[in-house]
Amino acid sequence: MYRVDTSADCSHGSARARVVTHPCSRSPVGDQASAAYWRGLETAPPAAAPGPGRAGGARTTPGTHPVPSHPQAPSRRSAPAARPAARTADPRHGGAGGARPPAPKKRRRWIPSWQLVVGGFLLLVIIVVGAGTFAYATTPTPSLNADALKATTTVYYADGQTVMAELNDGIDRKPLTEEQMPKSAKDAAVASEDRTFYENKGVSVTGVGRAVWGVLTGNPNLGGGSTITQQYVKNITGNDQRAYTRKATEAIQALKVDQQYSKDQILTSYLNTVYFGRGAYGIGAATEAYFGPDVDPSQLTNEQAALLIGILPAPSAWDPANSPENAQKRYTYVMGAMATMGYVTAEEVAANPEMPGTVQQDKPKWFQGPRGYVLNAIVKELASKDLRFTGLDGVNRTLATTDDVATAGLKIVSTIDATKQQAAEETMGDTSVLPAKGRPDTLRAGLVSVDPATGGVVAMYGGPDYLTQPFDAVNQGKAQAGSTFKPITLLAALQNGTTDGQAIDLSDTFDGASPQTFAGTPVSNYGSGRGEQFGDINLVKATAESVNTVYVHLNQEIGPRTTAKTAGQLGVTMEGNSKDALVNVLGSSAVYPIQMAQAYAALANGGTVNPAHYVQQATLGDTDYAVYTANPNAGTKPFTDEAVTDTVYAMQAVTKQGGTAASIGKAFGKRPIAGKTGTTNGNKAAWFNGFTPQLQTAVVLYNSGPDGEELSIPGWGGVKEVTGATYPARIWTSYMTKALKGTKVEQFSSPSKQVSSDPTPTATPTPTETATASPTDTPSDGATASPSDGATDGASDGPGGGQGENNGNGGGNGNGNGGGQGQDQGDTAQAAGPNGLSDRVAARLNQARPGQQPTGGPAGPGARGQG
Repeated sequence: MYRVDTSADCSHGSARARVVTHPCSRSPVGDQASAAYWRGLETAPPAAAPGPGRAGGARTTPGTHPVPSHPQAPSRRSAPAARPAARTADPRHGGAGGARPPAPKKRRRWIPSWQLVVGGFLLLVIIVVGAGTFAYATTPTPSLNADALKATTTVYYADGQTVMAELNDGIDRKPLTEEQMPKSAKDAAVASEDRTFYENKGVSVTGVGRAVWGVLTGNPNLGGGSTITQQYVKNITGNDQRAYTRKATEAIQALKVDQQYSKDQILTSYLNTVYFGRGAYGIGAATEAYFGPDVDPSQLTNEQAALLIGILPAPSAWDPANSPENAQKRYTYVMGAMATMGYVTAEEVAANPEMPGTVQQDKPKWFQGPRGYVLNAIVKELASKDLRFTGLDGVNRTLATTDDVATAGLKIVSTIDATKQQAAEETMGDTSVLPAKGRPDTLRAGLVSVDPATGGVVAMYGGPDYLTQPFDAVNQGKAQAGSTFKPITLLAALQNGTTDGQAIDLSDTFDGASPQTFAGTPVSNYGSGRGEQFGDINLVKATAESVNTVYVHLNQEIGPRTTAKTAGQLGVTMEGNSKDALVNVLGSSAVYPIQMAQAYAALANGGTVNPAHYVQQATLGDTDYAVYTANPNAGTKPFTDEAVTDTVYAMQAVTKQGGTAASIGKAFGKRPIAGKTGTTNGNKAAWFNGFTPQLQTAVVLYNSGPDGEELSIPGWGGVKEVTGATYPARIWTSYMTKALKGTKVEQFSSPSKQVSSDPTPTATPTPTETATASPTDTPSDGATASPSDGATDGASDGPGGGQGENNGNGGGNGNGNGGGQGQDQGDTAQAAGPNGLSDRVAARLNQARPGQQPTGGPAGPGARGQG
């Protein structure tokens, strides 16, 4: 309600009617309307004088509300009247006489037209479609993450059937091709995971909506509902974040995958990447993990598939070994779903109410023990090839590291023979052959056996346990070659001759006295004191007895660079500073045992140098697609047949009576053996490297300090001094006896001529090193007749004379045409024939003639003790 205030204005001394707001009024119009009203009154023209009967009181105007009387408004030119009080009355409450201001107009509510509504809707559609198109165009097709690329590489023995190891770097995955993928697994996955798989376009609208609502409401239990295609995208990208953006990206990528690949390709890829528990990724690895290695994944039964697919939502928690109750429930559910989809019959479901049995998982440590060194060598060999190929998943791969090889899903067929590898491990672990008590902890023991025909390594022992001691004594470690280098110098001499162009053959004789000095280098033979003494001996005898002075003399004749060149042709890498050293013939250079095995294998096969290798072939899984195949024609033959056969002939004398490894020849009876013992200065390494025509084996012992420094091998196990004829010869004999069991006795090629290895020395030799293995048969000359002379002590006219081929140290110093009609008069007859090679060499070097004791100081380092 409103009232009219007619009280006098105390500030102006005049009275004015004022409309004031009633205290109870809460009208939103209030003082604004009142002020507007009074402004109208103040600007209105002066009213006429009141007529009769209207004096005093309120004046009225027709058509208006009564207006209270008040003094005339002041002129515009006069002083301004005082403004109304701050609290202005609401004109809607009429004062005296009931005067009211006009009511305010009501605002009309705005209603959009149908054209505007349709236009806005179309604009919204355009924005949504545009945003979706942009998102689709800018979202890349999913690419496989690093873990999704990994697949188990399986290594097999040479037969291609026997598994040596599985390499998976913690991720066990064995991908199957579309043809190999079992139908049972496909049916179970579709029935259990995505029944609209074959109809949808990669995305389920209801599933995406449910997942989005779960994110918006914070209810993770509502998430999921992804199609198999979406799950595959998640598997290969490795993105499992529970977020709306991830779901949206995943949906777009699923659409793209569905457009680019067939349903069968998607389902196969999904079943190859999904995790099944027990470290198994993909149905192939899961089959082995749950049902054993004897079950073929491509032949998986419906019941087996139902169990594996059933536990997918929580594979570790629902593993039958951990929760048989949940596993049984899931199995029952999947079998029922398969029946609903028509993949199995109700009768089959009823006949198999219980889930199939599973095996206990017991994963072996493949790299444990001696076999770990073999596996490491195999993987490193493939990694060194820098192979590039396209995998079964369509991804381009490069094998540049050992991890690349181990996780490429390859089937590697090695060159390792299971029987021979077992023989090598048994031999090296036999304490009767290599005693454990007293053996130095720092001793390295290695064995490597090579097929001469191919260069393939058939057995290798690099140490006792790769996991605890990963240093490989065969492929990683180096040891001084010792006297095993002498056959390389012999081959170099027979192949190239002397530096002045003169030919050298096995019958040429050299002075075997000890010590001798060559170009300022003192050299002594193995043995106590001044070393073992020999008279004029030929190269067969010098090889059998490992005579240092003769071989250094021979190396001087051909030049040490020729020896280094021949070593390189055989695949042996020498240290740079030893290539020009006169004593490099004594094996002063440290070499890899695998390279020495390759070199001797070339001698065994007639001179073809086949690179030593561990891998026959590598294919993509069980397919026929070969990633790598060893080249069977990779070998080279830089030597003549005559040079090789003569070298091998001399090396056979090592294992015959009087040779440094005579016990080996006795142990193998009629089977011909060629080889060489090796003992270094200071006993820092001991070798026996030998072969038959069909198998080569190198055995080495060496001692290394914590920083790789070379240490002497102390005696132990009843052996005072470890030489090539002790433990190495024992190991070689034990292993080769097993490895050659049941094989044919093969013969070496005949030499260019027969040469004796038993001429008469000028002094009684001291006992030489011999192996301790017990003989099993009497030695036989086999294909190469036992070296024999017509006589060894003086005058004798036996049938070995005649043409002088077997005269040993007879007339002509072994040239084959001196000394009359086959008379062998020993050392005393040398002056009767024409000068031989030793005479010519002695003349050039101004040394004492063979048979005379040269002067010289004691042997220097590296030139004594090689046997």
